[in-house]
Amino acid sequence: MQLALYGSIAWRHPFGFAQVIDWAEEFGWNLVDARGMALDIPGSPKKKLTAFGYDMLGPRQIRRSARSELRKRIEDAGLSLLCIYCSAPVNLPGAVGEESRKLFGEFLELAADLGAAWVRAINNSTDDCQGGEMSPDQAFNETVAGLKIVGERAAELGVGVMLENNENTTTSNAQALMQMQDEIGPVCRTGIAFDPVNAFFQGHDPIPELDALEGRITVLHLKNVRRHDSESFQYMPRGQYSYEWTSLADGDMNWGDLLRRAAAGGFDGPLTFEYVNPFKGMPTGYWDCLREPDEAAREEADYLRGLLSETAAAL
Repeated sequence: MQLALYGSIAWRHPFGFAQVIDWAEEFGWNLVDARGMALDIPGSPKKKLTAFGYDMLGPRQIRRSARSELRKRIEDAGLSLLCIYCSAPVNLPGAVGEESRKLFGEFLELAADLGAAWVRAINNSTDDCQGGEMSPDQAFNETVAGLKIVGERAAELGVGVMLENNENTTTSNAQALMQMQDEIGPVCRTGIAFDPVNAFFQGHDPIPELDALEGRITVLHLKNVRRHDSESFQYMPRGQYSYEWTSLADGDMNWGDLLRRAAAGGFDGPLTFEYVNPFKGMPTGYWDCLREPDEAAREEADYLRGLLSETAAAL
């Protein structure tokens, strides 16, 4: 398994994605994983600005000549770009939908220019941006239809489309991920990023979700949280519990057990560490109690290398 450092670790660093590359090289990560620029997507300015960070990469913000320079910088550091996350929804109707799918296509082109293997889709829009709300089935079906459209361009470019389980989305569980992958797979290379903590946020037990996806997981996303019965912390995705972001070793997820279980099921893919995720919508102050990001990049790389050694010895 290879270690991937997610770009959000530098979302409040003025050196942006260049700093992600530097930390990844310094602390022995194998890959970098990027957040896509959110400023051009449909939605309220407040939502887009809450997620904004200097680490974001966008096809409309990076000129063509700079793409080869960024790719060279990544490669000169001995790294590869695993994925770019695209938050442009593909399931919207009308002109807004056409423009959003066009933007997704531009992200695919950016990924190809930078040598990224994947673009990761959001799959979370139920607001049709026309004053209405889609039913869960309609949102799912329209997402499949939209991903098939952009998937044709992905296949032309040799870039894969990555699906992820996110709370409160059309792919919030293993069953939905597998169904969507099966429907899009004939059009383009389609992978699954499984995040046990997102399953936890949704109210699922991550273990059976992991087991159900055996043989299908392309990437594991790693973060950790501690669940609270009170409203002590500001992230409450299902309205019942609040969640405190922690180091990988300190929260409710036992990553040693999870990695051994995944490896026993044949998983040998990348592990992407999420220091923070501003897309969750918490205010900036939510993150102020966390470690300095360079400390986290070093400590979690050491921690994960230790877990991988233990996992290999256990098999």
